[in-house]
Amino acid sequence: RGQKHDAPVNFRALHRRLAPWLFILLALTAVTGLAYRVGKKWFGVDKEAGNFIMSIHTGEWAGSIFSTAQVLVTGFGLLFLLGSGLAIFRKSKSRQPMRLFHRLLGIMLLLPLTATALTGMAYKIGDDYFGISEESADLLMDIHEGGWLGKELKVYYVLAVGLGLLGAGLLGLGILLPKKRRAA
Repeated sequence: RGQKHDAPVNFRALHRRLAPWLFILLALTAVTGLAYRVGKKWFGVDKEAGNFIMSIHTGEWAGSIFSTAQVLVTGFGLLFLLGSGLAIFRKSKSRQPMRLFHRLLGIMLLLPLTATALTGMAYKIGDDYFGISEESADLLMDIHEGGWLGKELKVYYVLAVGLGLLGAGLLGLGILLPKKRRAA
């Protein structure tokens, strides 16, 4: 008597509501991350163009406070989508092909995207507010970009993770479309 029982969190509803908005930030981050790494490795993007791409990737173009907010919202948003997706996955029995591919990509990318989100946020906060050592910054970026695979494979890691994130996001958006539009 007198105790209130909290209703369970409806992760599916939260996931569906937040994902389209977070996809805008996630797509921007993925595309600029891909453009930077692939551009440098395969197309010889110069330092000035690379810095411009990274200023969009990190939000630095709009100043330090916006940049921190962009990185944290994107990182925590991605972690939320991964966590809520995992909670949904455990209960889902849908056999719809688009949902199956969305879930498959989510499971395959769970660890790489978690590592990417955590290291991106840690690098931003550590570098901007705590003056982390160059050695720590390099370690975070090696994890963030797949540098632990070696110099030659790093670009392929970024490609796989970036394109996988875009693919999972586009599949997720496709799931949200009304069924009539999907069939057309």
